[in-house]
Amino acid sequence: MALIPHVNEKSVPGPAELRRHVERATGRLRDTAAHVGRLVEDRTPDPVRSGALRTATRVRDAATRAGRIAGQRDLTPVKARAGRAAALARANRTALATVTGVLAAAVLARRARRARRAK
Repeated sequence: MALIPHVNEKSVPGPAELRRHVERATGRLRDTAAHVGRLVEDRTPDPVRSGALRTATRVRDAATRAGRIAGQRDLTPVKARAGRAAALARANRTALATVTGVLAAAVLARRARRARRAK
């Protein structure tokens, strides 16, 4: 029996039967994934496995520590600096637009020159 029958077949399964098909397929995929995981684990040398475990532990600890530090920090000074930068940018829009245009033109000219040299 096919997992999903062809459209022209006379006996199209109902939702309950399709659910059973999906559950069976999901179970087979889980079993296959577990089997592959065991095979990889069996074939991986112990030094590599222990190194990976140490690295994973270090990364997890660093992420936990970073989250704790970020949670304890007061972000008021950062918000104030961002507000001042936004106000400064609003006050100098023309100068910023000019600088942006000049930089974009310089980058485009440089890329064009490099493209001509490469040919």
